[in-house]
This record gives sequence, C-alpha cells and structure tokens, in this order.
Amino acid sequence: MARLIDSSLWVDFTRSKSPRALKTLIQPWILDSLACLCEPIAFEILRHTTQRERERIEAQFATLPLLTTPSHLWRDAARLGQQCRNQGINAGSLDLIIASLAIHHNAELITFDADYQAIAHASKLRVHLLSREIDSLDDKAPDRRD
Repeated sequence: MARLIDSSLWVDFTRSKSPRALKTLIQPWILDSLACLCEPIAFEILRHTTQRERERIEAQFATLPLLTTPSHLWRDAARLGQQCRNQGINAGSLDLIIASLAIHHNAELITFDADYQAIAHASKLRVHLLSREIDSLDDKAPDRRD
C-alpha cells in the first residue's frame, strides 16, 4: 500500500522555522519506503518555494514514486465533491483532487489536515491523521515492514 505524503507534512518539513521536534516527527513518514508523491501535492509545495529552496525540494521529490494522474481525475473529484456536499461537507477543490488520486491508487493519505477526515467519511479515502503535538501517541512512525 502506498502512503501519499500530503502537502501539510512537506510544508512543515521544509519550512526553516518549523521546530526540530516536528521535523523529527515527519521525517520517518517522508523516508518511508511506501512514501509517494502526486502532481497536485508537488504543485502546492513548489509554487511557493524560493529559488534557494527549490533545488533541495525538487531533489527530495525526485526520490519518491509519483502517482500518475488519470485522465478521469477531474470527473472523479467532481463526483467526490458531490458526495461530500450531499453529506454537508464543504471540501476544497485541491483537497478533492488529492483525495481522488489517493482513492484511485488505493493509497493512504498521511496528513495533518483534518479536512481529509471529513472527506473520508463520505468516501473510500484512507487517512492517517497526524498531530503536530510532538507527544501525540497517534503519530507513531510508519511500520517499515509493510
């Protein structure tokens, strides 16, 4: 099973102001052998990088498998948005695209963003929600035996 590393982890991991303890919490997820990336997440991160950061982040991204973006992604994301709306969930457009990609590839989404849990309630999305609280018991490093 692939583990799609969400933008929320990348932002905290690459931000110079993030506490070292938070980066230490995130690192095993990014280095996990099942970790992967998708184009919408790469877009979210790279659009805000400075020229100085870009080379380092692109080199890190190059080490990860890239989940392909199927041509039907937009229709799937629209349907997912409708499912969410029917259940009273107002999900963001890019979140729906990322969730649709994760569902399509049967990937677990690793994130700090609780909005994905709401999407998961309306779909087959599998989410592992991490907490930025360093002492959180829910944030155990990934099992490398998977």
